[in-house]
Amino acid sequence: MRFIRIISAILSAIILCSCFTACGEDYKEAFIYIDFDAKPTSLDPQLADSDEELTVVRSLFDTLLRYDENGNIVCSGAESYTKEGNTYTFKLNKKAKWVDGDNLTANDYVFGFRRAVDPETKAPFANSLFSIVNAKDIYNGSKSVSALGVTAIDDYTLKIELTGNDAEFEKVLTTAVTMPCNEKYFTACKGKYGLTLDTTPSCGSYYIRQWLTETKFLIRLAKNLDFKGAFEANSMRIYFTCGEDNAIDMLNLDNTDLAYISTDEYTDINSAGFKVVSVEDTCYTVFLSERMDADLRRAFLSSISSDTFKDNLLANQRVAETLYPDILAANGATKAADVITHDITTALDIFATKTLEGVIPENISIKYPADTTAESVARSLAAHWQQTLSCFMNIEETPIYTVRDMFFSTYYDIIIIPFSAPTGTVSAYNKKLGFEDSTPSAISEELFGNYRCYPLYFSSLNVAAGAKIQNLDAAMQGGIIDVSILIKMQ
Repeated sequence: MRFIRIISAILSAIILCSCFTACGEDYKEAFIYIDFDAKPTSLDPQLADSDEELTVVRSLFDTLLRYDENGNIVCSGAESYTKEGNTYTFKLNKKAKWVDGDNLTANDYVFGFRRAVDPETKAPFANSLFSIVNAKDIYNGSKSVSALGVTAIDDYTLKIELTGNDAEFEKVLTTAVTMPCNEKYFTACKGKYGLTLDTTPSCGSYYIRQWLTETKFLIRLAKNLDFKGAFEANSMRIYFTCGEDNAIDMLNLDNTDLAYISTDEYTDINSAGFKVVSVEDTCYTVFLSERMDADLRRAFLSSISSDTFKDNLLANQRVAETLYPDILAANGATKAADVITHDITTALDIFATKTLEGVIPENISIKYPADTTAESVARSLAAHWQQTLSCFMNIEETPIYTVRDMFFSTYYDIIIIPFSAPTGTVSAYNKKLGFEDSTPSAISEELFGNYRCYPLYFSSLNVAAGAKIQNLDAAMQGGIIDVSILIKMQ
């Protein structure tokens, strides 16, 4: 009898383990549906700019280094690397191929880096690479791309020489701007690289099977079964859509598994019990035009404090003390309070003097992007300046692309503008602030010292997940969803 019980127990254990193994493998056949806030327009890694574009190209192309599930930067396209002084040497994965079967070689990385710093490419994150030998001179047009300090020692050995120490460089090597590009394929695309299904290659965990843009938007990715890299995809298919349906309804009805959600939707979706992962990557800042008298700018900015607008912030927003959101964790970023001291008495004295001098512009306007919080903050600032300085202002909702154009042209009075860091690198963020090559502390000192701006509040990229999705926290290391890490339980 005892023998029978032992045999029964063993058989039960075998059956149970078999069930767990079978159930545990189900996710490998899963289809994951992701709803975007905006439609990607270019899947050219050197030109990808938005969260949506960067998420898709992350799936299609590999990088030398990558974030793992624990937030560590590890080898990906590279099998190993060494650093001697300011020179990196990467040994590449010899099994890596493009989806058409061509080998992925060091020359593909060289061409990708050269495209990124070529001024004709106009890569939005080119300045992330300025620590590479000659990169900045090439970008400024004074040297040829062939002078770039990125060379192929052989087909599977890549050398990158830096001008000096760059503490961020390994993080930069996880971003899209450093992804490889096959020169022969790129040339054959005749200017359409990354713009259509037939002109978007892959060497990553997935490849594109379908890309619809006319009557509806859809990008369908299929698992690259020949991928031999470190980040093999967990799911068989990924569907990217961009609809106008309510995110809560879509999640409740299982019409989507992941949804990019606005700050306005955050509280409702969180209250509905869905998991929301937020990455603080944006700083909303009020800028005053350089054309405005410097002392007048001081009067406006020193008259306000966080008390002026903090009651307008939503659940996952917080008052900004620096220009740099949490994802950057920038050392040396000067706090606004260190430079712009709240001093209403001085502000009133300056404003009275400037009124007598007649330098106060007529019909001052505050322009802000279409955003619930930005609008309410703009109203609070206008009301505050009217009550404290007796200065009447108009507020005007303005398309975000117009706000960005105004920022670089200085043809505005006062604007509220969001600065985001989709790559998680300080250098790329600094470029959005208008600085190609400077430190956070130097930028803050210049902007605050000249009373150009006041950081208002931080906001986040928010992604809500359905009940079947696992690993979302791990997949959002670096601020961009790495869909190969996601798991959907069946």
